[in-house]
Amino acid sequence: MVTAKPIVKNKFWILKEDNQKVGTVEKNSANEFVVSMNNAQTDYKSIRTLKNHTNIVFEEYNRIKDKQNQVNGFPTNGYPHNAVYNIKERLPLFTKKNKSKSWYAAGYYQITINGKTETHFCPKHILLKRYPYSGPSKNKEFVFL
Repeated sequence: MVTAKPIVKNKFWILKEDNQKVGTVEKNSANEFVVSMNNAQTDYKSIRTLKNHTNIVFEEYNRIKDKQNQVNGFPTNGYPHNAVYNIKERLPLFTKKNKSKSWYAAGYYQITINGKTETHFCPKHILLKRYPYSGPSKNKEFVFL
């Protein structure tokens, strides 16, 4: 069975068989899908036509696997600029813009403010300096101790 692993959503896939690369599928400028496999190229007018005429199984694109929106494996709520890992505080930090001076902590945190504990996603670093917290965590369902 040949599987198509998405690399660029709806534009480029790598074809694998028995965990070995055997070809590619690419959407060209004419909005056709070109299958390159076994030293041959075949054009298809649509992805539906391609699926009907081949035995290629397409995997779903999973944005979570996208490493661009992560800092040291912790998710962020946008593209992280100036990503660093603060060893002293054990925090994955980033800025939201290249020249920004506001630092954010990647991941999920439980922060206690005025006696009320809430889960925050990518809070500002200054918030973590001012209030007691637990974290970081890679997912929201993680139970903090």
